Amino acid sequence: MRILGIDYGLRRTGIAIGDTESRLALPFEIFEGLPDAQLAQAIGQLVGREAISVIVVGLPLNADGTVSGQSRITERFILALQQVIGPGGPAGGGIPIHRASEYLSTHDAEGKLAGHYTRLQKRARVDALAAARILQDWLDVQPR
Repeated sequence: MRILGIDYGLRRTGIAIGDTESRLALPFEIFEGLPDAQLAQAIGQLVGREAISVIVVGLPLNADGTVSGQSRITERFILALQQVIGPGGPAGGGIPIHRASEYLSTHDAEGKLAGHYTRLQKRARVDALAAARILQDWLDVQPR
């Protein structure tokens, strides 16, 4: 089963793809500068093209696990995405969306890229790498 990981951001959204067979998540793509409705449509097309069965969205919780302001913004995006991939949406099928803590995922991704890329090159990669970390963390806790 193929799974899509999302590190949602207001400016850039990182995408990763993994599967339950290999239990590996890899950075895949970055969407930049799209409003939520267009981003949801683009992800809906990606879901169909890549035969995705499950989506995992990183939820930016506070260090103590409470909901942050960014969490509320991410939840609004999830609603837009559900309208596209839900049973009545253009992508159809009713693909389940899971939420996973993204605590420190971007910080971890930046650390992995440090010293290897310029600041601009890192910016182009960090969100997809953060999405891979979110998805990998989710895969790691799923039963086999």
